[in-house]
Amino acid sequence: MKSLVVRINSGGGDVFAANAIYTRLKELGENGTEVTVKIDGWAASAATIISCAGTQTEIPANGVFMIHNPKTGVLGYYEAKELVKLAEELEVIKQSIVNCYKLKTGKNEEDIKQLMDSSTWYTGEQAVTEGFCDSLMFSDIETEVENAERVIVNHVSMSLEQFESIPKSLLSYANSLNNKQNEERTENKEDCNMGLTMEELKTQHGDLYNQVMNEAVQQAQAAERERIQKIDALTVPGFEDLAEQAKFKDGMSAEQFAVKQAEQMKAQGSSFLNGRERDVRDSGMRDVPQDSHEGTGGDTDPFGDIINKMYPQAK
Repeated sequence: MKSLVVRINSGGGDVFAANAIYTRLKELGENGTEVTVKIDGWAASAATIISCAGTQTEIPANGVFMIHNPKTGVLGYYEAKELVKLAEELEVIKQSIVNCYKLKTGKNEEDIKQLMDSSTWYTGEQAVTEGFCDSLMFSDIETEVENAERVIVNHVSMSLEQFESIPKSLLSYANSLNNKQNEERTENKEDCNMGLTMEELKTQHGDLYNQVMNEAVQQAQAAERERIQKIDALTVPGFEDLAEQAKFKDGMSAEQFAVKQAEQMKAQGSSFLNGRERDVRDSGMRDVPQDSHEGTGGDTDPFGDIINKMYPQAK
């Protein structure tokens, strides 16, 4: 299946241009192309029309989505009947937008018109709840605590040791508490040098342990979002399946994905060149006898020359 990603960060513009873009994107979707619309920052006014064309429309929790009534500007002198005509035209344009929103959200016509009358603003979460968007970006990150020293994000196991900023200050404080308790229990100063393991921290200082784990999970999720964003930025059209596997199955880093993608691109290029040579050989073109020409310095191969010009070999 073909796929297309449309990224939006727009306050809107011309309704007719937006309707035309919407129609083309919907047509692609109807013909089997997976159209994913990603709202990077905000989609307002006419930009929301385009966003509704997605087979899937995604928005971050910090995104903004705004709908309102269509507007027009006038300059000059008009009769009342001309202004009435203009108002009627705006109602037709509004209805076209309402039809678009109805198809996306499943809301009834009157509810949508009231929302447009009020110039309604939504956060990313509200846009999803109201049906204008299908899902929150990054919300599909799955996180679980494997044990006291590791967390799993999108099936990728991560050691808490890599998050150096989390345990050090907090664990130092916990160790000081532990040392103080040791001093109260024993005069053996060697015990004061004992550190806390994560399990000991959990048992002896539950609140502090929870704080450490919460911060670790947040950093792990942030690292995972950054990994996915980097892979998306590196993905070349035609390699979307490889990108999905790298993001959610293999847990590749962006650097590993870039190398894997380059290897596949190289393999495709080699396959094309090998196929080209095979086609030339099988066609028998090189076996066709050629007339010798004076002044050429020997026999020529016009067919081979043409092929070489059309498909130059990579050096």
